[in-house]
Amino acid sequence: MARRNYKFTDKKHTRQGLMSMGMGAAALVFTVLALSLAYRMSGGAGSAVGLLGVLAMLFSVTGFVLAVRGFREEDVYYAASQIGAVLNGILFIGWALVCMIGM
Repeated sequence: MARRNYKFTDKKHTRQGLMSMGMGAAALVFTVLALSLAYRMSGGAGSAVGLLGVLAMLFSVTGFVLAVRGFREEDVYYAASQIGAVLNGILFIGWALVCMIGM
C-alpha cells in the first residue's frame, strides 16, 4: 500500500529568496568562468578575470541582501532564502579571501 503525503497550505517560496538563488547561480557561473579562464591562460588573463570576479562579488552581495529580506516575510517557505544566503555568503567569502591574498 503506497503512502501519500498531501500538503494543504497556500505557502509559497519568497520572491526575494528565489531571486537570491538566481544571483548565487550567476555568481557561481562567473566564478567558474574566471577560474577556468585564469587556468587556461596560466594566470595571464588580466582584466577579464578581474571583471568576472568583481561581478561575482557584486552578485553575491546583492543575492545575500535579497536572501535576508526574504527572511522577513511571514507564512512562506524559507528554503530558497536559506540556500541563497548560504551560497552567496560562501561565494563572497571566497572572493574576499582571493582579494586579500592578492594584496
